[in-house]
Amino acid sequence: MNDTDLESLLLKSGLITQDELNKALDEMRKLKRPLERVIVELKILSRSALYETIAKHQGFVYLNLDKIVQSEDLIQAIPEELSRKTQSIPVKIQNGTLQVAIADPTDLYAVDQIQLHSGMPVEVCLSSPQEIEEAQSKMYAKRTQTSEDMLSQFAKETGGQMAQVAATGTSIIKLVDLIMAQAVRDRASDIHLEPDQDVTRIRFRIDGILHEIPSPPKIWEPAIISRIKVLSGMDIAESRVPQDGHFQIKIEERIIDFRVSTLPTIHGENVVLRLLDTASVMVGLEKLGFATYEEMKKYEALISKPYGIVLSTGPTGSGKTTTLYSALMRINTIDRNIITIEDPVEYRLGLIRQIQINPKAGITFSNGLRAILRQDPDVIMVGEIRDLETAQIAIQAALTGHLVFSTLHTNDAPSAITRLVNMGIEPFLISASLIGVMAQRLVRKICPNCKEEYVPSKALLDRWGIKDKAEIKLYRGKGCEQCKGTGYKGRSGLYELMVVDDELKEMIVGNCSTVTLRKKAQEKGMKLLSEDGVAKTLSGLTTIEDVARVCEEQVELKSTAKTVELKPFVKSSAVSGEPKAGEAQVKGNEFDDYQKRIAGWLSRKE
Repeated sequence: MNDTDLESLLLKSGLITQDELNKALDEMRKLKRPLERVIVELKILSRSALYETIAKHQGFVYLNLDKIVQSEDLIQAIPEELSRKTQSIPVKIQNGTLQVAIADPTDLYAVDQIQLHSGMPVEVCLSSPQEIEEAQSKMYAKRTQTSEDMLSQFAKETGGQMAQVAATGTSIIKLVDLIMAQAVRDRASDIHLEPDQDVTRIRFRIDGILHEIPSPPKIWEPAIISRIKVLSGMDIAESRVPQDGHFQIKIEERIIDFRVSTLPTIHGENVVLRLLDTASVMVGLEKLGFATYEEMKKYEALISKPYGIVLSTGPTGSGKTTTLYSALMRINTIDRNIITIEDPVEYRLGLIRQIQINPKAGITFSNGLRAILRQDPDVIMVGEIRDLETAQIAIQAALTGHLVFSTLHTNDAPSAITRLVNMGIEPFLISASLIGVMAQRLVRKICPNCKEEYVPSKALLDRWGIKDKAEIKLYRGKGCEQCKGTGYKGRSGLYELMVVDDELKEMIVGNCSTVTLRKKAQEKGMKLLSEDGVAKTLSGLTTIEDVARVCEEQVELKSTAKTVELKPFVKSSAVSGEPKAGEAQVKGNEFDDYQKRIAGWLSRKE
């Protein structure tokens, strides 16, 4: 329920007065918290009274979660990650029906996801977000198997001592499973397996930065790569040409898709595995990291329009896919026909028809988009506008009453217009179809466990145009075990939202420069990426150094402030001793040595 509807409901029901509502609204804007939470915190209404009223209005039952009980059946029905992403909690299974308490029972997509995963009919009830969060802590407490447990099980199943183990035997299978499971626990987006002259290096990309983990013996390299190829459906005998593949496995009650790419190098095949966790991308607009509630509502208004083009811009890895999926989820209702064409389809979305690009079969962005237009769509998402033909069809779709989402690779929002013009699109067509552009980047969040305050230098503040210098304090992470010494944990978005109104449309038709367009957009309230970064730095979310890392094209920063050194998990070292020519088996002492090094690394991490 949105705030306006809630205000009207509470006033009409006579539960609160206008003065009490005004007080709550002031506090909501000040603290940037949901109105329901503020009403309870100010003790205007009890939590049960508030949510019973909301539930009755929406036609649902309010459920108090004080007596939630942990159950293996319930945990399997809704694993922790899905529970947290959908703000729901399984309550009971009765007569083959799963009863679920959820913060927003009108969220049909969340309910569909729960029903799809559980395989049972779902009966939804309303509970408050706070109650659900507390219930999740009880339900999923002590559920995570530690890395030491996995390693212990690994050693037990392989006998601990191994004189000789076949390279493709149980040990290698377990090792690959261990690496993938640890990558999931560490929130890695990619696993890099990199052959070098004397070592096979393994690195995880976490929060956009690569971190090295202990290297296995060089002799294991062919077996590890073969195992990954088998999982991916690749030709294990072919190592001279690049290959692509994919597979799906279940890790700790989560279904993870892996997209795999191999590339021949002078030292062997380089392998990169991209981890695609559906739960990690299924987030609402509220969790994307907009600086203010008003900025989020501005973007929500754009994506709710009946027609036009909305673009997301930024480099690879800047979160564009997550933003587009969040936008589609917000407008994904039973009365809309939404079709996407992507390369590749990274995540499966309920109620949405998704098309995979396949040039060999003749499916490209341009001809796929033409086919979509014959399917009576309301909303179309094009993974990327790469060429003139795709751009022309997308614009034609927008001009004929369709809402179109897509992405471009530009440094900022106004540059998207220049990019389209350079492709060959006439400015008047851009003006008629484009309704908004949002540029974005991802910055790392300061680790809450080791966050510290410091006074920045005057030169640093001058560089970023920060006022009231005498009162400014910034934050950084000292580095701890939880963040692996980096001072960062997790990521959030920086956004530059340009709403294309009538005045900007006239300027686009006039073929004005990017600089002029940017200046006018700023006058109308557009915040630059760097400005959003400064705001989030001052709020303690991230560091000025990380903002500079992703916004260097807007501000060249030469900071004198202390920075946190990015350290790998542990220094890599190859196992001593070169394998003999033709040797195809793993020696027991090598296996034991690697097992000890992995154990030491894991013990430092936990």
